[in-house]
Amino acid sequence: MATAGSPKRAAPVGGLGAAALVALACGTTLGNVGGNVMPALLAGFGERFGLTDTAAGMVAAAQLLATAVVTLLLSARASRSGRVQLAQVGLLLATIGFVAAWLSPSVGVLVSANILAGVGLGAVFAAGTAALGSTADVDRATFRTVLVATLATAVLILAVSYANELGGGTAGFAVLAACCALGLWGVRGLPERPGDDATQTGPRPSLLFLGAVLAFGVVEQGTWSYAAVFGMRHAELSDGAASLTLSVAALAALIGVPLGTLASLRLGRVTGLVAVAAVEFAARTLVVVTESGTVFAIATSLWQVCYLALLVQILALAAGLDRSGRLVAATAGAVALGTGIGPAVIGATLDVVGPWGLAAALLGLGVFVLVPLARLAARVPSPNRSESRGEAVEVGPADTVQPAPPVPPAPGDTTASAAERA
Repeated sequence: MATAGSPKRAAPVGGLGAAALVALACGTTLGNVGGNVMPALLAGFGERFGLTDTAAGMVAAAQLLATAVVTLLLSARASRSGRVQLAQVGLLLATIGFVAAWLSPSVGVLVSANILAGVGLGAVFAAGTAALGSTADVDRATFRTVLVATLATAVLILAVSYANELGGGTAGFAVLAACCALGLWGVRGLPERPGDDATQTGPRPSLLFLGAVLAFGVVEQGTWSYAAVFGMRHAELSDGAASLTLSVAALAALIGVPLGTLASLRLGRVTGLVAVAAVEFAARTLVVVTESGTVFAIATSLWQVCYLALLVQILALAAGLDRSGRLVAATAGAVALGTGIGPAVIGATLDVVGPWGLAAALLGLGVFVLVPLARLAARVPSPNRSESRGEAVEVGPADTVQPAPPVPPAPGDTTASAAERA
């Protein structure tokens, strides 16, 4: 009988079967669920407790920052065996936290419950994202996982909003608690590192790389938080028109999932990354400064398509650089941390320098993000070459990337692996 983390178990999981895909989708969707559905949650609990925008934002920040910090702290732990147990413990904590938030009688209990939920979600996010590095084809695994997670998140946003309308301002937390409880079953198929590697911790992530990813979260999510403001103030859209434009852009962003993988496949990692980033920079600049409603609508959709394409490329890059999963878990944590502090940074910059100054600052920060990412992308084989054969590279202690030996397939699994790659 195969033990957890053995090659016999790891081979079919690495081939991204149904159980592994469900587990990866559960880990990434639920691990980042707080940040993705926070607008719907915030409106509900803010109204129930009569909170000001600032107070409600602080409650949200408590959960989001807890998730980000715990994800970063557990990135090394998530690179070892036992990811399923780590994710299940996190889901249990998140379930308790969301139930407490749902039934909270006071703001103090609401804040404490959100912190507990954030801690649990951080553990889930670390385990779920780290598992991407243990798949045989990280680009395909990232593409499928992000696509399923994006669709699941869209459904959850609707479900949380509907629950708040029917059951009170905090009923949306009950929906998330139920999802986390079901996730205890769903994450059982999380891929583990095969063989003896399962007991080893991945190399320490580069601070420059993590800083670039954190800045990416600040730029993208922070600017997105003010997208409606740009549309109404500068493009002179009505509240309803701005909301509709953002909704269409959120749906259009799904195109970015296959786009990111296709760009890396057709153009190579570096060229694909730079090409998508260049279009994204131009679209985001137009969103911030344009005075035309039509241009704003088109640019917003294009921006979100490119954003999701970049996110897919960055996660695949991290998984390809370090197959232990530590780097991709730390990457997810850095993005989450940038997401948590982004709105405050962008809002303060907008107040001080105005839209044109903000656009210039975003462009400069975007270039800062792109340079280290492109340098590291040059060291990872393109997905149409070595990675398709199961090879990987690892980041050394001084950011020196060296080839890692390919993981041998399990006996008798050659046909299944070839079929999966096809």
